[in-house]
Amino acid sequence: MLGIEQKKGNDDKLCGRMIAYAKILPAPDAQGSGTPFDDMVKNGILALEGDFREQAPQAKIHREMNRAVDDKLNNLLETMQEEGMELPENVDVDALRGRLHELSSMEVIPIPARIGNFKSEEEILNEDADIYYIGEYIGLNQAHFCLTTLPIYYQARYREQAKAEEIALLNDVLSQFESGEFMDNEDIQKDLNTLFPDGVTLNTFVGDLNNLLNVRVIPFLLACENDEVYETQINLFYNFMKDYPQQIDIARIDKAIRDLRQKSDNQTARKMLELSCKKINAIYGEDTKSAEEIEKELASL
Repeated sequence: MLGIEQKKGNDDKLCGRMIAYAKILPAPDAQGSGTPFDDMVKNGILALEGDFREQAPQAKIHREMNRAVDDKLNNLLETMQEEGMELPENVDVDALRGRLHELSSMEVIPIPARIGNFKSEEEILNEDADIYYIGEYIGLNQAHFCLTTLPIYYQARYREQAKAEEIALLNDVLSQFESGEFMDNEDIQKDLNTLFPDGVTLNTFVGDLNNLLNVRVIPFLLACENDEVYETQINLFYNFMKDYPQQIDIARIDKAIRDLRQKSDNQTARKMLELSCKKINAIYGEDTKSAEEIEKELASL
């Protein structure tokens, strides 16, 4: 696409680390500028590398931004009240607050990418990464612009693939459980002491909640060897999620898993489990619109 050639890697299964590079041809009338930008080119190659495999979730950042927005808006309203000023009749404070939350929570994809210190194309191709060649450019300007925009697209694709894999894994676990092929997973069982560490709740949790629910928590609870073990673990789950604002979703997960443990081919329970996890992640990510749409589906079950 657009002259970009993938030199290494599988576009349908991105590894999370990328390198993009261009060959820089000297401009006919160009002279060395003596700036640090000249040092970005090594033997006629300009390269950029980024590792997106370990990215902190943005939900907590969004919550902090929303609190800051609320504080500023509240201070403004208090100041106006103290000075005897009135809001225009057509101003809806709640609607304004909601719109400010929406704007402040718009996801800005970080670009943890840096200039690569590679001296040859062969050295680049030996790296363990998805590698892209964007072509030849006369001078730095356009090449640098193209290289710095590519990681945004790459990271979005990588995130989407990771989410799709998690959903597929959950569906696979449920399918195995329905067919009676589900076996106790030693990797899941050995996480017994670290699945819900003491003192850690949703408010103090740092990590990927979607991954925690779909890849670890749900398979673990489904695989509990007896009801006594299940009761212990589900209570730990309730405690972990105690700060989640809509506890009905936690109860739905509990009910769905109990139903699936009794009858593994219960399609309604499976759907409730899937939707409840999606809603929790939507609320955790402060995606109110998606959460409302999912709740409508849950209410219809």
